[in-house]
Amino acid sequence: MKLLKTIKEKHRSLPLFIKVIILILVIGLAYFFINKLFLSKSSAPEYKTSQVTKTNIVNTISTSGSISSGSNTSIYTSASGQVTKVYVKNGDTVKQGQKIAEIKLDQDGQKKSTSAWASYLSAKNAVTSAEQNKLSLENQVDSAKKSVMDAQNSVDKINDKSYSDLEKQSIQSTLTINQKSQTIAEQKYNSADSAIAVAKAQLSSAWYSYQQSSATIYAPAAGVLSNFALTTGMSVANLASSSSSSSSNSDSTQSVGIITNPKNQITASVSLTEIDVVKVKPGQKVTLTMDAFADKTFTGQVLAINTNGQSTSGVTTYPTIIVFDSSLPNMYPNMSVTANIIIDSKTDVLAVPSASIQNNNGQSVVKVLKDNQVSEVNIETGISDNAQTEITSGLSEGDIIITSTSTTKNTSTTTSTTSVFSGSMGGGAMGGGAVRSTGR
Repeated sequence: MKLLKTIKEKHRSLPLFIKVIILILVIGLAYFFINKLFLSKSSAPEYKTSQVTKTNIVNTISTSGSISSGSNTSIYTSASGQVTKVYVKNGDTVKQGQKIAEIKLDQDGQKKSTSAWASYLSAKNAVTSAEQNKLSLENQVDSAKKSVMDAQNSVDKINDKSYSDLEKQSIQSTLTINQKSQTIAEQKYNSADSAIAVAKAQLSSAWYSYQQSSATIYAPAAGVLSNFALTTGMSVANLASSSSSSSSNSDSTQSVGIITNPKNQITASVSLTEIDVVKVKPGQKVTLTMDAFADKTFTGQVLAINTNGQSTSGVTTYPTIIVFDSSLPNMYPNMSVTANIIIDSKTDVLAVPSASIQNNNGQSVVKVLKDNQVSEVNIETGISDNAQTEITSGLSEGDIIITSTSTTKNTSTTTSTTSVFSGSMGGGAMGGGAVRSTGR
C-alpha cells in the first residue's frame, strides 16, 4: 500500500505533458498486444476439403467433324448417247450391281469408254507387277540374309587365322555392308504390301470409272430408287454441264438418280491431333451429338484411322472415321458432329479432385487433413477425366484431402484464397467440399 501511495504521489508531482506521454504509451502497448492476439486468431488458415469417395471415371477425347456418308447414294454416269432400255422405275428396290439402264454410246461416249477400259487394264497390270515385285524382294531378303551369315562366319574366324589388321578391317567392313543391305531389302519388302494395296485401290477406281463410262448403268448400292430421270429415247449427252466446253464434258459425270438405304450405317469424319491419335484405336466406343438433332445423343465406334495424317499450315491432323450404331433417315453429308471417344473407363474406384494432386519430383502427392493436422501423403494414380483422378494406393475411402486454402484478416474485408498446390494436375474439384479451420 505504501508503494502504491508513493507512486500516486510521484505521479501527481509529474508535469502534465509527461502524464500525457505515459498515457499514450500505455494505450499504444495495450492496442498492440490486443490486436496481435486478435489477428493471430483471425489469420488461422481455413481449408476447403473433399472426401475420398468411390465413383465412376470415364476418360474421353473430344473432337469434331462432319457426316461423311449419309443414307443416300447417287447414281453417276459419264456416258453420252441415247437411252435404249430402262429396267427400273422410281420406288423400285434395287440390289447393288443390278442393271438400271442401257445407252447406245455416241462417238464421244465410245472414246471415253475405250479410254476408261485402257486405264483399267493398265491398273490391272500394275497390280500384277506389284505382286511380282514382292516375290522378287522376298528373294533379295533371303539372299541378303545369306550374305550376312557368310560375313558373320568370316568375322567369327578372325582369331583362328593369322590376318593382318587391314584384312581384319576388310572382313568387319564386309559384315557391316551386308547388314545394311539386309536392312534395306527388308524395308523394301515390308513396303511391298502397301504398294500392292495402292495398286489394288487404283484398280478399283479404274473399274469404277469404266463402269461410269460404259453403255450399261449399274446400281452402285442396294436400296430404294428415287429421283430417277432416265426414259427410253432420251439423250444423256451434256446433261452434267450444258454450258461447258467439249473438253470438260469428256471428263464430266452426271447424277441420274438416288438410291436410299434407311438401314445404311452412317459414318462421320473427324480429325485427331498428334497427342490424341496415339491413344485412339479402332473399336473404341464413341458418343456423338449433332447440331441438327440437339435433343439426341448417338453412339458409335471408331472404324478406321488414317495414320499417314494431313498437314495444313504446319499442323498435322489424322482423319478418323466413326461409324454410328444407329442413325436417322434425315442425316445428310456434311452435317456437323461432335464426338467423345472413350479411351478408358472404370467403375466404383476411389477418386479425388485432379486439382488437389501435385507432382513432387516424379511422385504424386496430396495433402490430408486428419485430427486437425495437415500431412503430405504419397499416392499412386490411375485414369483421369480431368475433373477427377483415380487413386490406386495411398488413400482410403473417407479420407479428407485439402483442395485449397484461404485466410481472412479482420483488418480488411478481403479474403485470400489459394489452391493447396501450385502447378497441380489441373481439372475441376469434386462437389461437396467443406471449409475447415485449424484455428483453436
